[in-house]
Parts: sequence; structure tokens; C-alpha cells
Amino acid sequence: MFQKILFYDGKDLKGWKSFLNELSKDEPTGILLFVADDTDFEYNKIQPLLKKLKVDVVGCIFPEVIYNGNSYKKGVVGCSIDASISIEKINDLNEFEGNISQSLISSKTETVMIFFDGWSDNTSLLIETLYEMSGREMTFIGGGAGSMKDIKRASLFTSEEYFAGGAIIVTMKEYMSLSIKHGWQTIHGPSIVTDIDKRIMKSVNWNSALEYYKDVVEKDSGKKITEENFFSIAKTYPLGMLKYDNEIIPRCSLAIHDGNSIFLGANIPKNSMLMIMKGYPDKIISAYGNAAKEAKNSFKNKKKKTPSKAFIVDCVSNAIFLEYQYKEALTLILNEIDDKSTLFGFLSLGEVASTGDKFIELYNNTVVIGMGE
Repeated sequence: MFQKILFYDGKDLKGWKSFLNELSKDEPTGILLFVADDTDFEYNKIQPLLKKLKVDVVGCIFPEVIYNGNSYKKGVVGCSIDASISIEKINDLNEFEGNISQSLISSKTETVMIFFDGWSDNTSLLIETLYEMSGREMTFIGGGAGSMKDIKRASLFTSEEYFAGGAIIVTMKEYMSLSIKHGWQTIHGPSIVTDIDKRIMKSVNWNSALEYYKDVVEKDSGKKITEENFFSIAKTYPLGMLKYDNEIIPRCSLAIHDGNSIFLGANIPKNSMLMIMKGYPDKIISAYGNAAKEAKNSFKNKKKKTPSKAFIVDCVSNAIFLEYQYKEALTLILNEIDDKSTLFGFLSLGEVASTGDKFIELYNNTVVIGMGE
């Protein structure tokens, strides 16, 4: 599946050329490029190099990229693929009406990778459409691209164009195991989301969403919430949707909106059962080791051998919350995989994942680990 995985600091055009040539020299079926947001990336200069590769390229800008035991604010992770793949591009999710080529997913498709603009508001229709097209044994994994500094920045590219607001889907006829964990603990709920407009949560239990949140969080934290300090406190207290099977789907609380509402990391349906959660570093960190162990065991049980690659999609809010302890979380993953295995991926603006016949979910504050060859 994953032929070669490399890291490049992205500092100059000459280096880009060598990096891309190395990724493409063994005639891969496709190349994935994950570019950290602070990298000096000028698409117009890189595009001619991409066109010369004569292979499909899927590229994304993420807040940070991950390579083995470190996350990087500057640099590029490149991955060449040797599996049979199909690619579909959606230029504008806001105009998307569920039209995806029926040939994208076949009876032989085993893994679907989804990269989307993390600031777009129509991701739910995309994943619903893919779920309806899917077979029971497929693995879905992916994440939201974009910048934390400039929400209008284009974050998706191919050798043909660089664009914002869309998505790129890559399907592969190779198996990837999957594990989804978060480690956040529930401290309050359930309550009912009574008014919401996409990402803007306006009321909970028919009262102001902000007042509901403040009543719980200020009491637990001992700190008074203001517009200026909201995220510095809220990073410890994400929200969560309680599902019918008692699974909780975390949601970041990013900012105060219009004085009484909360701007979320992703949509929540009206009438959802809402929880308030809290982070404890040791429990969050342990989730990474548990996810790696579960994904490795799933792969070994199915393929009867040890995976050689670990692909991580992790919420940027997790890294912000853990700060200097984030490296401990990555180390736990490395401890679970083989010494010769490679860990690669990115910090995302929303994580997409599903395995088997479970519905595809859009997460925040969650680590998703896939393992393959």
C-alpha cells in the first residue's frame, strides 16, 4: 500500500525537486503530500515539478505534520502508493449535492481516504454519500485540511490546481486496520442542543449555549470565561455528542460567537444529546497507546503479519492541550509498532473515520490510527 514515506523540510525549490523525484522513482500509482502550515509553500513554483511526475498527486495543507516521533510546524511528509487507486476531486463542498462517480468505489475497494477543507460546512453530506456507496468491510480514514491562522487559505491541491472549500477522495484496493480513541472524560450531561446553525451552537436546554457552558466549566475550572480567554480554557473542556450506542463524538469549542453562542469545530445536529467533557493529560496520552495497539492487533489478526506503516490523523486541539507532553503520546505509538515501521500523518481540523459496517463519523479531539503495509 505505502511504498515509501519521506520527510522534507520544504526550504527550497531544489530540495523539493529531489524530494519529489525520490518519491516517484519507483513508479508509484500515486503520491500523497502533507504540508505543514508554516512551510514556505508556493504552489505556483511547485506545480511544474508536480506535472513532471506523470503520476496522480494529492496534496493538503495541515496545521502540523507528523513523521515518526515528532510533529512539525514546517515541513512536508510525502508518501508514495503502490496499491491500485482511484481519485475523485470535489471543488466546492458547499455546492456538493451527493454526486460521486459510481466507479470510485468498487467491490474490491478496501480503504477510502478522505481529505477535505476543515473550515467547510458540508462535510456531513460527503461522508453520508460515501457511506451509502460503501461495502461492509471498508475502512474510512481522513482529516480536515486548513490553516489555524487563515481560515480562507487554500488547503488542497493536485498537479492541476490549488483550491479551497473542497475535498479529495482516494480509494485503494488494499486493507488498512483502524482504531479510534479520544480519552476525554465526561463531567456533565446529557443536555439537548435546542438551537444550532451549522457550527454555531445557540442554545442548550432552551437557554443560551454560552451560559450553559459557562455554568459548568467556570465552576469546575475556577476561572471566569471571557471572549479573550475562551479557547485557553475551552481546550480542556470539549463538548461531546452522545450517540445511541453510548459512544461519545467529541466537538471542539473554539470561540464565543455573537456574545451568547459557541463556534464549534464541526457541525452538531439539532436535538443532539450533549455532554461536557474534560481532559486529563494521562488519560489522553494513554489513548494513543491503546489506539496503536488495537490497530496493530487488528491488522495482524486479518493479515497474519505485522504492519510496517502507521498512519495517524490527530486533532490539532489534542496537541494544543497536551503541549510539551504531546511527544509522549507519539512515543507510545512508536513503542507499539515494529522498530522498522514508520509513523506518519498530520494534525487535522476534524477527523473522519469508520471501520467495518459502522457509520462514518466526523470527530474532533480524537486520534485515528490506521496500519498497513
